[in-house]
Amino acid sequence: MNLRTIEALIFPEAEVQPSASADVAHSEAGKRSLHERFAIPHLFQPDLTAAQAFTAALRAFLRIFLGSVLFGVWGAYALLLWTKIPNIFLRVAAMIPMVALFLVLLGGLLIGTTLLLRPRARQFMQL
Repeated sequence: MNLRTIEALIFPEAEVQPSASADVAHSEAGKRSLHERFAIPHLFQPDLTAAQAFTAALRAFLRIFLGSVLFGVWGAYALLLWTKIPNIFLRVAAMIPMVALFLVLLGGLLIGTTLLLRPRARQFMQL
């Protein structure tokens, strides 16, 4: 067993290329840009300025942080409500709207961070 055999077993759809065609494939890969050679997510933007990159990172941080705070607080109060209701049927009936309201608030949080930190068109002064 060698590395090419193991690769063929793991990835059966990939063809084992002979060395001459491997040189051609390597030279073709050298012609492509870095973004074309690697699998880059479709939302990746390689031409961001420093301010745009900072805004995108801030938006991601706010979504993670505020979403975690919302989840923690909501979970604590949902558990408190769960323990206060003695009837199991009423517990489940109370949790259904609680979960639905949580999802609405989480969606509002995500939409709010997007609207707050979205890219804005520059306003030029007209004289």
